[in-house]
Amino acid sequence: MNISAEFESTDARPKSALLDYTNLALFLLFLGLCAFIFTAQKSFHSVEQVDLHNRTSRQALENINMIGETMSLLKDIETGQRGYVITGDDAYLQPYIEARAQFNETYEKMVRGLDQSTGHKFSRKKLDELVGKRIARAEFVVNERRAKGNQFLREAAAHGQDRNLMDQIRQEIGVLEDEQRRLSGERIQNAKAVQASSLQLNFWLSVGGTILMIFSAVFLLRERGIRNFAEEKLKAANMSLEQMVQERTLQLQKALERIKSFALELDQSIERERRRLAREVHDQLGQVFTSLKLVVLGTKNQTPESLEKHVAEISQLLDEGIVASRRISSELRPALLDDFGLGAAVEHYAKTFTSRGGPKMTVEVAHDHALSGLQANQLFRILQEAATNALRHAKAENMEVEGKLINNVYHFSISDDGIGPQPIRKDASGVRNMRERAALVGGSFQFIPAKPKGTCIQITIPLQSE
Repeated sequence: MNISAEFESTDARPKSALLDYTNLALFLLFLGLCAFIFTAQKSFHSVEQVDLHNRTSRQALENINMIGETMSLLKDIETGQRGYVITGDDAYLQPYIEARAQFNETYEKMVRGLDQSTGHKFSRKKLDELVGKRIARAEFVVNERRAKGNQFLREAAAHGQDRNLMDQIRQEIGVLEDEQRRLSGERIQNAKAVQASSLQLNFWLSVGGTILMIFSAVFLLRERGIRNFAEEKLKAANMSLEQMVQERTLQLQKALERIKSFALELDQSIERERRRLAREVHDQLGQVFTSLKLVVLGTKNQTPESLEKHVAEISQLLDEGIVASRRISSELRPALLDDFGLGAAVEHYAKTFTSRGGPKMTVEVAHDHALSGLQANQLFRILQEAATNALRHAKAENMEVEGKLINNVYHFSISDDGIGPQPIRKDASGVRNMRERAALVGGSFQFIPAKPKGTCIQITIPLQSE
């Protein structure tokens, strides 16, 4: 009995020490957990900062690209203007016309991107004024050259206003590009600094936490299992993160392939249109000029009485050449579309299309004044594509074109009484081109059956979201 009491008295001290060690282990474990939690918070905050810096850097790089596109369009406008002023040939105006059609949208994208750049306060007043003056100057020079002909070359020989405007624009653009490059480089450096600071902090916090966990494991072996469990969770998180990165990389590769495919199709479409126009010029104008040459050569050694017949033939051939050139020019860009709007251009196209053997086309287009030039142009190109499809594939006899404005949304529909929608071939690009043209102006596109038969194409364009 006494021995038992003595054993209990001597065993009390180890139990007390064990209790102290347990409390110390729990305290050290608490400190270790606090260190790891603080590490996680700092890491999350660092990741957010790095992501913010990277997004700002990407935005700056995108802004540089948009600035380059805007400057390229301005150079195309200048090139087209100079070529036309020097030669007086409308063919040299093509870069000017294409660049002018794309410039407003590209310029607005550039301005929005600059406004969104963090740390950069962009004032567009001066740039707007210079760009507006340059475009207005280009339009003035083109109109004056068209109106005055070669006389304008003598009057404009010493003009240096265009070059001064472009130099000022280049200076402003250069300042913007330098600012965006500086901002991109600054954000990249900030991201690297945050990453370095985060790695260093994480290292020391991890070292401290590991030491605390080791000491706590000495006092409480049960904590070893907890630590192993935490390590397994971390490995699982890393594997999940790697899998997400791989999936995202695969998605980006597929998106890049789609972009390359679309660019190739677009280039092929442009090349087909060029070949068609070349055939038109060769078959129509070439034939007219060949006949004209033969008639002129036939006038040699002719009496004045027989010359009247040749003059009549020459006049007739010139009329045919004028008609052919006007038709080709109208197919490239109908003047009515710019001068009188979409409705007039569609009505003229309908008459011409029907007179050439196409289906009879009924037109009812209203409120076309609410459309911008880009919107009207895309709708007209969609009509041309739809009419071509109806003539070649639908076996239609009648077509209806309707356009109207409802609640600030423009509704444009094209329907025929043909055989209706058919399975689309993999190599067909007509419907895809129409869909992309509608998307270009912020609209939606539907290719559906018409009632009671045929095909109906519906385009809706919210005017405020171009």
